[in-house]
Amino acid sequence: MSTRKSGIIGLAAAAALVLTGCGVTQATADQPPAVVQAVQGSQIPQVRLTDQAMHRIGIATQPVRVAKVTVAGRRGPYKVIPYSAVIYDNDGSTWTYVETAARTFMRERITVRVIQGATAVMSQGPAAGTVVVTVGAPELLGTEYNISGEE
Repeated sequence: MSTRKSGIIGLAAAAALVLTGCGVTQATADQPPAVVQAVQGSQIPQVRLTDQAMHRIGIATQPVRVAKVTVAGRRGPYKVIPYSAVIYDNDGSTWTYVETAARTFMRERITVRVIQGATAVMSQGPAAGTVVVTVGAPELLGTEYNISGEE
């Protein structure tokens, strides 16, 4: 084996050890960047990503919060999420992706009462404090439905 080849192999092995020590999960031939898993008792699967996939997609999250906003002339506390967290299905149904575990997301149906600028006011949806995906949700939907975006 050439010195250069053994040096590259050694460097790759060292990088793998460093990444493993840092808790970074890389995609390998045995482990794809995303895994879609069935959830017992649900027809909606969950999507689990590697750290590398999270970084490449640019996943960002925020918790559902309660805000005092005026809807149809009535001011009240409503659950709100960024409008970027709202995903539309092909029939117009509204959804959001919630974080169910580290690097794991599941689509949850929501009912949007009104959109106010960059905020979606919900009448039904995840509880306050639930973490939702605000950047990368379309990529999660494509992964869930096995849509590659390549022709």
